This record gives sequence, C-alpha cells and structure tokens, in this order.
Amino acid sequence: MKDWQDEMKQKFEVLLDVFNQYFLTQVVESGETGFDIKDEMLGSMASSCTTLEAALSLFTGTLFADGSHDNTLSIAQGLVESAGLRQHADGALGQPFYILPGSGETKDIAEIGAAADALYFLYRYGKAAAAKDILLKAAGFLEKMSHPEVKGVYYKRPDATHHDVLNGDAYAGAALMRAYQITGEKKYHDWASEVAAHLIRRFGAHQEGWWPYAEYFDGRVDVGNSLGYQATVIAFGHDILDGMEDQGLKSEFAGVLDQAMLKVIECIEADLSLREVESVWWASPWNKSAEVFLALVKQRHQEKARKYAAVQLNEISQNVLGQEGISYFIPPKRDEADPNRTPVTTTFRKVATMAGIISYAYMDLWERG
Repeated sequence: MKDWQDEMKQKFEVLLDVFNQYFLTQVVESGETGFDIKDEMLGSMASSCTTLEAALSLFTGTLFADGSHDNTLSIAQGLVESAGLRQHADGALGQPFYILPGSGETKDIAEIGAAADALYFLYRYGKAAAAKDILLKAAGFLEKMSHPEVKGVYYKRPDATHHDVLNGDAYAGAALMRAYQITGEKKYHDWASEVAAHLIRRFGAHQEGWWPYAEYFDGRVDVGNSLGYQATVIAFGHDILDGMEDQGLKSEFAGVLDQAMLKVIECIEADLSLREVESVWWASPWNKSAEVFLALVKQRHQEKARKYAAVQLNEISQNVLGQEGISYFIPPKRDEADPNRTPVTTTFRKVATMAGIISYAYMDLWERG
C-alpha cells in the first residue's frame, strides 16, 4: 500500500500546484481579514464553503512546496477569517448559487459538511483559529436542524422537513465529529454516533447494498438510489468513524461502509449508465464525481477501491494537466437555467470542490497513513 500512497500523493501535489496557482490569481487583499478570494462568474466574493476549500488547498501546498511558505499560510488563514465573516448569524454557511437577487442565500447543511474537513485540518495544523469558531457556530446550526424525534436525522434545508436525505445526515455527522475532535465536547461525539446508528438502520432497507437518496418518515422511498450520493455517505462516514469511541458501533459502521463500497465498485465495474445508478438528474458519471474519488481513497483498505481511485486520479490528471488546465472546469451552459438567477455553478466552485476533495484525500493520507 505504501507504493500506492506515494504515487497518489505525488499526483495530488502536481494537481494542487495547478489549483493553487489559479487560486492565487483570485486572491485579493482585504482590510478586515488580510485576504479574500473572488468568484468572478458569481460576481462576488466566493461562498464560505468554496473559500474554505481553497484555503485548505493552499495550506496543503505548504506541506510539500519548496521555499518559504509564510505568505501562503497567511493567505490561507486570512481566507478562513473571510469565510467566517460570510457565515450567517445562525451558523449556516450560505449557498449563493442559483438564487434570485435579493432572495437570500440557500441554507443547506451540505455546505457545512463539505467544509468540515477543511475547518478541522486548518485549525489543527494550519493555525487558523477562526476555523474552530466557524465549525462550532455551524454545529449550533446543525443542532437546530436535528429531527425532534428521530435520532441521527438532520433536515438538509430548513424548508425540507418532509423527508430524510441520507447523505445530508452523513454531512452533519462528519461536521459534528470534527467538532468533537477539536473541542473534546462529548455531546458532539454522541450526536455524530447517532448518525452512524441511523445510517446502519437504513442501509439496505429498500434494496440490498444501497441507501436511497431520500426517504419519507413513514419509511417510503422519496428519491431512489444514487451512486454519487452513496459515495458521499461513505466518504464523510469515515469522518464519523475516525472519532468514534464505542468500538462495537464503530466496527458495525465500518462493516456497513465496506458493504456500501462493494455496491459502488460493482456499479463501476459494470460501467452502468447514469439512468441505472442515479435517480437524481444532476448526477455525474462516477469518474467525474469528486465524492466517489474521496470515498475510494478513504476505503483504501479495499484493493479494488485503491485500483479505481488510481484510475480516476489518472483521468483527472490527464484532463487538468493536458491542454485543458483550469478550463476543464468551466461549467457548460444550461439553456433551461433561469437567466435572472445567479449561476447554477461556476468555474471557481468546480475547481474549489475538486481541490478541496484532493486536499482532504492528501491530508487523510498524511495524517492517518
């Protein structure tokens, strides 16, 4: 496995260097925090989540780059503070994509879950004190989003209380366990462990080897299977697993994640079309899904997970390091999109997502081997 890890890290470093060169062209000086970063396609500063992903990418680059890293580290720390200024008073990290002007940002706990690793690594290793404050405020928002009766369930959005989105639960659990690892406050550990217990109960409830994307609270399927979102549960389920103290529950949850990955690998090997593995219309093929890649890396004790992580990384590298570069991430025009709304996604968001995921994978290898 060491040879596999070394090869992966070498490719991570080359990609992160490309991403970080791009991020540095988007950084601006800020009188309040020292540095901020813009999303030109959005027409404003970047969202909190993508700012944090860019900050971790820049910090991760200091671990392997030659020469002085003081300025890059200062930029990363300043970006964390800027992300904190954009955090909502209730602790949500707003989503400024595809909204009408003046309507207010969407509040989706996926933004918190997707940024939780960045906050954890930036606080623990990047000396970004503001990361702890952001994570604890976000944990307070998650507490408000918890289901009043079903332990381990978190409403993905304030206006989506009629169903249980399983990957949203995993995002919440990951953020709560990261809060526990930073603070040692047992309540966060217990809430995250409840998420694991809930995910165990719901695994295979409708179809062997699958979590559905979403269920109604009477047990019916709302939205069916999704390989991409099953991978999201696996990837961020590992954050829950990482801090879990109950060894019995930890072993059971690890076994469920193993079974879930076997289903993901089965679909990859069958090369199934999107319509056969994705009930959600916005999904990407497995080899273009950053969450699938992170799940494969975090499941690296499985030989086939290592194999397909390497396959996917090679494809990403060929696209980014070839003639396309950052232009590989320019989103396609959507004729059906409402022109009065902000973009569905942006080049910056797509680059930050990939850079964040690769940084999470790199830091996971760096921290845990």
